[in-house]
Amino acid sequence: MLMAFWEVQRLTREINDLERQAIMTRHKLSNYQKYASALGGSSVMTMSNIAGLSSDLIPRATMFAQFANQASSMSAMQNVQMAKMQGMVPWTGNALTQYQVEMSAFARFKEQSMKALKQQEIDILNEKEKEIELEMNSIEQRLKMKRAMLESIKQVASEEAKNNVPKFGFG
Repeated sequence: MLMAFWEVQRLTREINDLERQAIMTRHKLSNYQKYASALGGSSVMTMSNIAGLSSDLIPRATMFAQFANQASSMSAMQNVQMAKMQGMVPWTGNALTQYQVEMSAFARFKEQSMKALKQQEIDILNEKEKEIELEMNSIEQRLKMKRAMLESIKQVASEEAKNNVPKFGFG
């Protein structure tokens, strides 16, 4: 009887720990989904997009925003130079007009590069979400098993308690 009591206590602690893990895992999944949504919904990562993320993802988002801005700017500069050499960005003869044409081409190339970089980050986040979902499924399976074990032990303890009640000669 005492063994069943201790087993119930142990399983209850384990269930509580698993439930806490499940809550933390759901929260983690939600954070990654929020970050992926912020990436997919905007053309540029801004401080307001980043500020709305959880504290554990802010460093990643900040580093990505910096990297993406620098990498897409460099790519755009290279693409503008290539386009100029191939005659795709015409020489206008007017410095101001030429500057505007080149800035327009730069902006288009930068946008294309930024979209590609964001898609790569979203793909990485989607893989991380799948890992977290697998972890969540594992926790839920263990919880189900522990709860079934707990119910079984409670039934055994209840039967033992009924069988060990003193009868004082009445039965």
